[in-house]
Amino acid sequence: MKHKNKLFSLLFMALVMVACGPREQGTDSATTEPNEAEDVNDDKFSSNETENDAEFIVEAVASNYAEIEMAQLAAQRSDNPQVKDLAKMLEAEHNKMLKDLQTLASQKSVTIPTTADDAARRKIENLNKEEEIKDFNKEWVNEMVDRHEASIKKFEGCAEKTQDADVKNLINQALPNLRTHLDKVKSVQEAVKVADKSSR
Repeated sequence: MKHKNKLFSLLFMALVMVACGPREQGTDSATTEPNEAEDVNDDKFSSNETENDAEFIVEAVASNYAEIEMAQLAAQRSDNPQVKDLAKMLEAEHNKMLKDLQTLASQKSVTIPTTADDAARRKIENLNKEEEIKDFNKEWVNEMVDRHEASIKKFEGCAEKTQDADVKNLINQALPNLRTHLDKVKSVQEAVKVADKSSR
């Protein structure tokens, strides 16, 4: 009995040491809120250049979470086949981009969020509150145009400033896709406008 108690005690102590022991460097690569991630990175990195790269990665990750959620919402709620097809394509494409960003963040020990930012979450809530589906379609495509235009601008801006080859490589791979997304979103935006006019 004493042997069993001693064995149990040793196992318990081992579990405590694992749970409370030091974390490996780089394992804190995810947090919940984008602003929390930026605060951690500000403390972690000493140079402005590295902080700027980290801020870009944080914002890009949060933006991809938002666009994935918005795409899922449109796939569920929209009655427009073009909107639904676009939403499914954007969900798949932004999931891939998110994984690429997560890999880059891990390589660079950048702490990243696990959700969209507050403004995007409020927009998702407002979209979900739209009672008229035609209004939802119009608001959704308008938001997708705005978001992709903003993302392209941020990616281009970081590409000009960053000295990190890995960050620049990710941007150069992502930009053509983002521009293609924007073209497709604008095309669907026009189709939604036509459908809206014909329904009046």
